[in-house]
Amino acid sequence: MMSNNRGFTLIEMIVVIGVIAVLTAIASPQLSAFLERGRGTTCLSMRYQTEKAEHAFIMEKNAPSGSFADLVSSGLLSRQPSCPSGGAYVWLQRTPQPILGCSIHYGAVPAEETENVLYASSFNGQSGLNRLMGNWNVAQGTLNNKPGQENRIGFGDTAWKDYEIKVSAVLNQGNGYGIYYRADGNANISGYAFQYDPGLGNRFVVRKVVNGSEQTPFQSVSMPAEFPVYNQSHDISITVVGDRTVIKMDNQTIMDFRDPSFASGSGGFRTWGSTEASFDNLSVSQK
Repeated sequence: MMSNNRGFTLIEMIVVIGVIAVLTAIASPQLSAFLERGRGTTCLSMRYQTEKAEHAFIMEKNAPSGSFADLVSSGLLSRQPSCPSGGAYVWLQRTPQPILGCSIHYGAVPAEETENVLYASSFNGQSGLNRLMGNWNVAQGTLNNKPGQENRIGFGDTAWKDYEIKVSAVLNQGNGYGIYYRADGNANISGYAFQYDPGLGNRFVVRKVVNGSEQTPFQSVSMPAEFPVYNQSHDISITVVGDRTVIKMDNQTIMDFRDPSFASGSGGFRTWGSTEASFDNLSVSQK
């Protein structure tokens, strides 16, 4: 009898290799996504453990840690935390509850700024925000107010001194919005308030606020001619170092002044009356 032990033909080999290649191409993205979800979960767990350790450190020492190494040397962590995807860890806030951000998985900020970041939010949630008055909501990556009332919300640490707040903001309707800096974070707030204020005749102003009561603006400048007041996103930067404040609108300096009234404090937003506004891409960097 003749045996039929023939091997694969060249065409059959090519077909098999092609099928394997197609299956690999289909499976690879799914496998990569699965692995990244696992790394994201590991990163979340690592940050959670580090936040708990930082909270314990602050309770024991009455001061934040100087580095992750302090948490390890104090026996609060077994090893220094690291993101399995290579993200950079930065403290978004230390009080009232420590929140640790990751440049890949949470609170992403430009790589060159990660070492100086005090707080950052892309407003995928309200973590790190302290509602002081009124109603706020987060939707599609923006922080939004409820019109028809006074709304105040805070973020950050009242011990902050020299820093820069960056945020993108849109005024959809109403008389304007405010950005607090060097504020005390109370409902009846004290600190500085920069106001984007068409209600005052299309002006940018800075007021001092004491126990929730706004004083007459001590800095004021008119908006440029044909400035798009409504339904246009504007990039705002407020830098405060010592007694000097520099405020920029769309990368153009609009105010530069000195005042020693408030030496430290956190940030925040306010709206009033019929104002409908949204805020996006918030970051605070140490100076």
